[in-house]
Amino acid sequence: MSELQQTKLWDDWDDINLSTSERRVERLEILLCQKVYKGEDISQCLQVLEYLKNRTTHQKLESVFFRQVQSKLIFNSWQIIGQATLIFLVAIPCCFATYKIATSSLISSNSSSELSQGKQLSKNTPSHGKKHHR
Repeated sequence: MSELQQTKLWDDWDDINLSTSERRVERLEILLCQKVYKGEDISQCLQVLEYLKNRTTHQKLESVFFRQVQSKLIFNSWQIIGQATLIFLVAIPCCFATYKIATSSLISSNSSSELSQGKQLSKNTPSHGKKHHR
């Protein structure tokens, strides 16, 4: 008996596991062969097989597309994090430099005002080095 004749007919397939697409394709191929052997119309079987092939190809393409989108999003996220870190690393020294400049100009302005006040005081107070004659 040939393998085709040993294969169960479609009516007997109630107990056959068709849970995966590979099993469904395999059973459709068997049905196609049985129909060809009996001389029946195979156009519906060919349409279903074409549909399953296209769906599998579509699923693979979707998977590749989503992986590419995901890697692009991850790359963009790391790029944003890197730019933010760079801005932070540049901003901190700038803030310290601005603080230093502000405090040094404040100190120098306080020192110069103290010096000018000291000079004004020394001009206003009489000198003790000279003796006054009456």
